[in-house]
Amino acid sequence: MEALLIFAGFIVGVAVGATAIGAGSLTVPLLILLGVRPMEAVGTALAVNFVTRLMAAWQHNRQKAVNYSWVLSLAIGSIPASIATVVLMRTFKVHLSAEALDIFALKFIGAMLTLMAAIGIISNFMIHRKTFGEPSTLKLGIGRVGKVVAFFVGTLTGTSVTFTGIGAGNIIVAFLAVCTTLEPSTIVGTAIVHGILITTVSLLGHAWVGDFNLTTAVLFSVGSIPGALIGSYASPLVPKRALKLTLLTIVLLSGVRALR
Repeated sequence: MEALLIFAGFIVGVAVGATAIGAGSLTVPLLILLGVRPMEAVGTALAVNFVTRLMAAWQHNRQKAVNYSWVLSLAIGSIPASIATVVLMRTFKVHLSAEALDIFALKFIGAMLTLMAAIGIISNFMIHRKTFGEPSTLKLGIGRVGKVVAFFVGTLTGTSVTFTGIGAGNIIVAFLAVCTTLEPSTIVGTAIVHGILITTVSLLGHAWVGDFNLTTAVLFSVGSIPGALIGSYASPLVPKRALKLTLLTIVLLSGVRALR
């Protein structure tokens, strides 16, 4: 089992490094497939993805590819939502059996995988348009309207990430790609830095609730960290857009299967 977790982590790391697809969308269903309980898979995936995002955020910050005004506006919604979701999870755990909670979580994860795959496909299209100089659909600045929209987007993200481990990348990237005039590199950097904040709060919450397996997280990270580095180096050599769309299709099918 240990070798299988390391290998699975390596595969996810390569995929994330090569395509920048949301790590949670791959890690959570893969851990469940390997027999990890759904809620424990979420907490463990958050730990794995925290390490990966920390490394990526450092690099994006060095390149000055982070818009901290948008990070703050999103965090005002996402962090309170994450804390509220943790409290709700704690309440569920007291009043529901572990089996009932896992069944509910699996259905919710399936719904979010389906939604995130669809959002990922849309944001991939929008990023592609921006790369070739086409305008965004909307042009929200960091004014009052932009802050209000960011608050609601952050709230949705905080709830999703805390309960399913999914959405820290896809939701924010889609929002910034569709609604702002940020450059593609800044969109990714901003989403990653915000992702660290919300992942930290969510991870601490899962540790408090008790849905976290340190051994599994370490083994998965042993594979995912070198995999991410290899994927990043190989990124210019692979058909990134086609590979990402293929992975998103697999995630979509996984979500639909979990809902059945």
